[in-house]
Amino acid sequence: MNRSIKKLSIVVFVLAWVLIGKVAHATEASQQHESNVQVKHVDMYDEKRQRPVKITVWFPASNDCTNATLCLAENARLDQGAVFSHGAMGAARGYNWIGYALASQGIVTVGLNHYGESWVYGQETIDPSAVLRFWERPRDVTFVLNQLSQNYIKSDVNRPIFNRIIDWTNVTAIGHSSGGATVAALAGSQLELLKAKTYCASLASKEDKSCGYMKHQLEAAKEGYNPSESFQDRRIKRIIAMDPALGHVTNEESLKRIEIPVLVIGSKQNDFLTYDTHAGYYAKNIPQAKNFVLDNGEGHFVYLDKCDHTYKAIGVSICTDREGVDRNEVHKSIYPHLFRFIYGN
Repeated sequence: MNRSIKKLSIVVFVLAWVLIGKVAHATEASQQHESNVQVKHVDMYDEKRQRPVKITVWFPASNDCTNATLCLAENARLDQGAVFSHGAMGAARGYNWIGYALASQGIVTVGLNHYGESWVYGQETIDPSAVLRFWERPRDVTFVLNQLSQNYIKSDVNRPIFNRIIDWTNVTAIGHSSGGATVAALAGSQLELLKAKTYCASLASKEDKSCGYMKHQLEAAKEGYNPSESFQDRRIKRIIAMDPALGHVTNEESLKRIEIPVLVIGSKQNDFLTYDTHAGYYAKNIPQAKNFVLDNGEGHFVYLDKCDHTYKAIGVSICTDREGVDRNEVHKSIYPHLFRFIYGN
């Protein structure tokens, strides 16, 4: 595949995400009427890195406060919170099924939109090489947790984010694909990104679609990359990695040192990431990791909200699942594992 075709694949992927966003807005509108859960979008800005960080927040809402950006209902859990990291070139809005589920149980859930990848900043900001500037992702999460812990946005110090104080030192971090690798990094995993060149040139990568991004963006990984840097954030007390990516460049020993509870959910019959190299690799090497395997034809994009457009990512349909796979039913099968894990059962 030549460079122009690869670039076209990225553009098509981004356009698909834009359409997913429209579907997400419709989903948000309909679900708001079914419960007190609301979804709001808040703009943050990391002055140190000169980087915007837009967040999407799902929360049990109240209309009884006027002195905060987001008003929490009485049933909001104050003893814990959750953060979510989307997949490559995606957006938090594509995962309403998770955000609404957690918020319906009182857990305030903050989805991050990673600048350079996410279309929510505008298509003109999309930079395909951002996929390999991976270090910005866990830094985004740490920055947002700092802001949440202080309960204000730097641009509006006189107005708290929430009307009630949440314990942001007790956080569940959830991520899909690149987001799964992001939450693993927050738990202590470390990457050796330059291994991608060797792996993506090998026969072992033949069925691994992630190399469609990695090969022509590898030079970006050399800019500002420090393989010894740790992104561990001890406010993260448990992680859920859904079909996590970057297994082929994740240091095995760093995974073995992870001490917090981990749930890995992966698609065995994967159409985008090879299971043994990615989700299976994490599950195998993280001590005592719990592992939930989807093995009935579910693909990599089954973890997204249900959608109906025809766009593809490197030849793989984002919305159309294999015959016999019902995306909503898959999500229902994941819920019990997700909540048992969060509540420690």
